[in-house]
Amino acid sequence: MIQSTEWVGIVHSTMPYYLDGLVDVTTRSRLLLAMLRQKGRIKLNSSGEYLRWPVFFSLPPMETYSDGGVIDFGNHNPNKTLAVDWRGYVVTDSMSIKQRAMNAGAQQIVNLFQQKQNVISQALMEGFCGELYGDGSAADRSERIHGLETFLGAESGTTTAADRVAKPSALYGLTNASTELGAEGGWWSAKLGTYNNANLATDWPDGQGSSEYDHMSPKLINWSSNAWGTGSTTWEDNSWRVVDAMIDWLSYTGGAEAKPDVIMLGNDMFRGYKNHQEAKTRINIPHKPSADLGFGDVLNHDGVGIQKDFDCPPLTGYGLNVDKMRVHSLMSKLFYSKGPDEDPHSMWSYLIGTGFFGNVEYQPKYFAKTKNYA
Repeated sequence: MIQSTEWVGIVHSTMPYYLDGLVDVTTRSRLLLAMLRQKGRIKLNSSGEYLRWPVFFSLPPMETYSDGGVIDFGNHNPNKTLAVDWRGYVVTDSMSIKQRAMNAGAQQIVNLFQQKQNVISQALMEGFCGELYGDGSAADRSERIHGLETFLGAESGTTTAADRVAKPSALYGLTNASTELGAEGGWWSAKLGTYNNANLATDWPDGQGSSEYDHMSPKLINWSSNAWGTGSTTWEDNSWRVVDAMIDWLSYTGGAEAKPDVIMLGNDMFRGYKNHQEAKTRINIPHKPSADLGFGDVLNHDGVGIQKDFDCPPLTGYGLNVDKMRVHSLMSKLFYSKGPDEDPHSMWSYLIGTGFFGNVEYQPKYFAKTKNYA
């Protein structure tokens, strides 16, 4: 019965249909993926030798002019190109002809083949969401997608307990684009006296400067600093001011479009933020854009969602601007499926698999990270 032509036909048609449903459920069950889908930031059928995208980084210079003076016209290039290679994942399983025969009829308590589809799809979904936080440039991650940590590195030894920000330092993508401040020249004011990072010795991310100075630099915020004005170095005590500064600095240096959509926290950090709010107001205001996507437990901080994420590392939080990232898939679906195929080398076992080929692009300037840097 389990080996009938009709049953085999159903098996062969069920896998792609099921995976379509799984992709929909996946993007609905994770807030970041739901936001990416809702804003059209998942691109299917991407192609090319590499994933490339432009970054606007420079404005033409403004010069003084006296009436009748001679004007020189340059040819200003405002863009640079970032690129990453394509990465891939696969999850596979199989079912032997003997197992198919045994798992049939009235004795079938669990449809093992359907369960295998569920399990490999769930494994891909959970694994992919976790990879969005990883460092795709790390030596042991050369075949994994470029997650957030790829461009959120900090310069070692340049952050003290008195500093509210750490200095960005990473090489991003195939072009080794530097996230360091001033790597492409430019300038920034130095008038505050007490700087957000003493080693940096400029007002950034307060003050004023040129677009070249910080066009590739994310905000790295030291929540354990003793300079938040709370008399404390704990996350719970400093959380409100840290989140407030993250939103302000991203918006201030990048304009209205730079305001983050959501700040993802590890569960310990989310609980600390809630504890701080409870002591202050005992009222948690929901974040309407997230609630409209089916996530009713997202808090609201000046219009930005505050959410916990299972994959977010402890003691860490990320400010995410969904409009400044895009997930690319080389396939016609976010996750592709193959099989079931019959393998004659194992007596016509059914082989099934699901996976992802693609990568993620980011504009690092519009992202932030907070942790206890010092």
